[in-house]
Amino acid sequence: MISWMQKHRKYLVVTIWISVIAFVGAGFVGWGTYQYGAQSNNIAKVGDIPVTMQEFQTAYGNLYQQYNRMMGGKLNEATAKQLGLEKQVLQSLIYQALLKNFAKEHGIIVSDKEIQETILSIPEFQKNGLFDKTTYLNVLKNLQLKPKAFEEHLRDQILLNKTLALLNLDIAPLELEAFGAAIFMADKLRYKILRADDMNVKLSDDEIKSYWEAHKNDYMTPKRYKLALIWVEPSQITPDDQTIEEYYKEHRLNFKDGDGKVLPLETVRPKIIEQLRLKASKKEAQRRYIALKKGKAKAVEELVVDAGDPRFPVEVWQTIEGALPNTILKPKVVGQRYAVIKVIESILPHPKPLSEAYNEVKKGALIEKQRNLLRQKSEEMAEHLENAPLSDYITRNSVDKIPPLSRDEAAEFLQQLFDSNQSKGGILLSDKAVSYAIVDQKLLDREALSNEKALIEDNTKKMKANLIQQHLIDQLQQQYAVEIYLKETE
Repeated sequence: MISWMQKHRKYLVVTIWISVIAFVGAGFVGWGTYQYGAQSNNIAKVGDIPVTMQEFQTAYGNLYQQYNRMMGGKLNEATAKQLGLEKQVLQSLIYQALLKNFAKEHGIIVSDKEIQETILSIPEFQKNGLFDKTTYLNVLKNLQLKPKAFEEHLRDQILLNKTLALLNLDIAPLELEAFGAAIFMADKLRYKILRADDMNVKLSDDEIKSYWEAHKNDYMTPKRYKLALIWVEPSQITPDDQTIEEYYKEHRLNFKDGDGKVLPLETVRPKIIEQLRLKASKKEAQRRYIALKKGKAKAVEELVVDAGDPRFPVEVWQTIEGALPNTILKPKVVGQRYAVIKVIESILPHPKPLSEAYNEVKKGALIEKQRNLLRQKSEEMAEHLENAPLSDYITRNSVDKIPPLSRDEAAEFLQQLFDSNQSKGGILLSDKAVSYAIVDQKLLDREALSNEKALIEDNTKKMKANLIQQHLIDQLQQQYAVEIYLKETE
């Protein structure tokens, strides 16, 4: 899967226009090791259009989620860097800025009414099929977005869609026929499947070290924070029955069982006592906070923790991650006690030393060596497939005719097979390789092509639109100056 995406990412980039639904559905993800240039909040400028850090982070989050879904939820930051996701996002945003300049020059605008109508139509903002303002605001709140920022993003998206719509041209009959022939050319082939697990490879320490030196930026530490803390233990008071009963009456809806029924007082009494003791220690936590802030008290513990460390609740992490260095946070409940936290510094990701990343590096080096051997063996075997299984005539869509490959594996194999001009060879998949030799070819007849007319038209339109878009982008790059302020660190 990774190798396929690397090979075809030039086509993916053209289509990474940020859709509204993806924007609503995706979360924010940390992105690689980049630093600002001269322009603090802008990462680039294209003609008269700036590209902001907020746009970059949002687009990266969307693209990360798309790849993560394609990889079955197994994507991590190291693989994202290997795939060049940051560069794809930056390139996509530059493309969009070029189109915005083009739209501005030709008087293409988006009205407030168009934005309103689009918001009203988005299912994520609806309740029972109708737009619901509370739902709209809650969705944006969960994404840590203000309505104004989202609506500006929406304006950009509509503008891009309107601009690209101008490039949609009718398809000539000859184009349909040529594209259909390319899609539905059929091959008959002999093939054999090789598996990575069958490749018996061993690694030396020198090979592991060499692999780490070439891929050390794939093995990064997480973002970390250096914190200083003062802990304030709960009070040891024993609240009387009246206080417990009053607290229960006021907060009884917070004490429910799995079926949503309110639990009786006696069942939750120990929990209420814990909460009352914690509440009683809040003044002491405030006093310690003020003392630390004035330099009259010192922290009792210093530690370095990974961002998102589970020992601190999510709401505490949101405060920590938004704090500047040497900020002292107001008392927070951590576990069953208060913590006064000083955020000393944030520590950006950096390559792990080999000793720390050894097991990960060894695994990566083993996979690379297996894949190299797999590729070599599959190419060698292509010369000796006389007794290998013979397929039926297959097209790009014959995903169920290449046993024992799964449909996804067959789709990946067929994509590479029909993109190749080699009559025999080896095609590498995620953990397999297919050695093949084409023994016959034919074009499907006109009747077969007519049965697939809708599919052919759809694919022809997309291909033609992509080509026109790419030619326009190439022209606009010559017309508008592109300045990039975001620099990748070593």
